[in-house]
Amino acid sequence: MYIKSTLRKHWAEVLLGLMILTYIFYFSWFTVLRYQTLFAHYFDLGIMHQTVYNTFMSLKTGDFTRFLELTNPHGFDQVKRMAIHNDMFLALLAPFYFLYSGPEMLLIIQAIVVGLGALAVYNISKTIFEKNHQAKSISLVFSFAYLMYPALQRANQFDFHAAVLATPLLLFMYYFYIKKRYTSSLLCALGALLTKEQVGLTLAFFGIYVSYMALWQIKNKAVKIKELLFAGVFIFVGIGWFIASMTYIIPFFRQGVHFALTYFGDFGDTPQGVFIGLLKNPLLVLQTLFRKETFVYILNIFGPLGFLSFLSPLHLIIAAPEFAINILSKSEAMRNIYYHYTAVTTPFVVISAMYGYKTFLHIMRKVSHNFLLLNTSFLLCVLIFSYFLSPLPYSKAPEVHPILWPSQERYEAFKWQHILADEKIKVMASGHMGPVFSSRRFFYNFSERYDLADYIVLSYEDVYNGYESKKAIVAYEKLIQDMRYFQIYKKDSFEVYKKI
Repeated sequence: MYIKSTLRKHWAEVLLGLMILTYIFYFSWFTVLRYQTLFAHYFDLGIMHQTVYNTFMSLKTGDFTRFLELTNPHGFDQVKRMAIHNDMFLALLAPFYFLYSGPEMLLIIQAIVVGLGALAVYNISKTIFEKNHQAKSISLVFSFAYLMYPALQRANQFDFHAAVLATPLLLFMYYFYIKKRYTSSLLCALGALLTKEQVGLTLAFFGIYVSYMALWQIKNKAVKIKELLFAGVFIFVGIGWFIASMTYIIPFFRQGVHFALTYFGDFGDTPQGVFIGLLKNPLLVLQTLFRKETFVYILNIFGPLGFLSFLSPLHLIIAAPEFAINILSKSEAMRNIYYHYTAVTTPFVVISAMYGYKTFLHIMRKVSHNFLLLNTSFLLCVLIFSYFLSPLPYSKAPEVHPILWPSQERYEAFKWQHILADEKIKVMASGHMGPVFSSRRFFYNFSERYDLADYIVLSYEDVYNGYESKKAIVAYEKLIQDMRYFQIYKKDSFEVYKKI
C-alpha cells in the first residue's frame, strides 16, 4: 500500500529516473562498443584519454611532469593539454582511473553526467511552471526532449570531450541560480569554465542577464545588491578567464597563438584583431551569417524543440558568444550537430524553450486549455526531428556501424594492446587504432616521423581511406621500404612493425 501511494505521488520522478537510466545505459553501452569495435578515433578519444592517463600516472607515481601531458597531436614533442585547449577539467577525471584506467571510463562518465542533466531540466521546468497544475507533466516532457535532443546525443556519442560535460553543469548552474543557491551555482559555473576556454564568454553573458533581472525585476534592495554582486563575479571571472586563456595560458604553453584563430582569419589573426575585425567589417559579418549552412544549422538546433526558444530571446542571448563563434567560423564542423560544438549552446536552447513554452501557453490560453494536446504536439515535434537527426537505430541517419559492421581488426588490436601493455614502449598507430594504444606517456599519431616509435600499429584501411589519408599514404609507402623496421605481424589489413 505504501509503495503504491508513493508511486502515485512521485510518478513523474519515477518516470524521470527510468528515462535517465535508459539514456545512461544506452549511451554508455554504445560509446564503449563504438570504441571496442574501432569506430572511435585518435581525434579525439585517443587525445583525451592520453591526457587523463598521464595525469592519472602523475598522481599514481608522483611524477608531476606528466600532469595534463600528451604527445602533440600535430607534432612529436610532449606538450601540456593547455597548448591545444584550456580544458583543465580533464585533470578532475584522473582520480576515476584508479578504478579503471581505460578510455571506457571517460565514455561512461560522459554518459552519466550528460544523462543527469535531465534532472536539472526537470527541476528548472518545475520552478518555471510551479503555478501550473500540469507542472510535473510539462517538466517530464522537457526532460524527455532534452534526452532526445539530437545535438546532445550526437555530442555524447562522438568520442569524448570535456566541453560536453559543460551542458549539464550549465543547466545546474541556472537551476541553482533561480533557487537563489548562489554558492552551488558558482561551483557549477567554475566546473563548466574549466571544460573549454570560451565558456568564460557565456558565463559573462549569464552575468549580464542576472544583472538585468536584478535591476528591473527585484524590488528588495538587499536581494538586488546580492544578485548584482553575484552577477559581477560571473562577468569578471568569465571575461578574465577567456582573456587569460587566449592571451596568456594557451600562448604560454603553445609558444604561439591559439590554433583555432585561423578559423576566423578573415577578421584577424589575434584575439584582439578578430574582435576589432568584426566591428570594422559588418558587411562581411552579415555575409558570413546569411550562408545557407547557417540556416540548416539553425533548423537543426532549434527545430527539435519546436522553435520555442525564439519566444524567449532574453534567455537565448546568454549563449550568443558560442553561437557567434560557431556561425562565424570557417570550420564547417562547428556548424554541424554531429560533433561537440553544440555543448555550450544546448543548455540555453533548452532553458529558453521552456520559457518560450510558458509564453506560448499564455498566448494559447485564449484559444485552448488542452494541455494534453499541446504536450502531445510538442512531443511529436521532438520525435520527428529525432527520426531525421538523431544517432538512434530507428532514425534516418542512424549511428549503427558498431552494431552491424564491427571492424574485424578489433580482435587483433586488443590482442596487441595486451602485448604492448608496457606503457614505457613508444607506440605509433593509425587513426582508429589510436584510442586502443594511447595508455602510455609517448604515443604518436601515424606520420612520416614513425622513426620515433618502437612499434607501429596500423590498419591498411585507415591509411588509405581514413582521416588524413594523404599524409598517411606517404608515411606508409616510406615505412614499408625502411630497413630499420620489420613487419612482425600481419592479418588482413592489420599490421605491426617493430624497430630493429
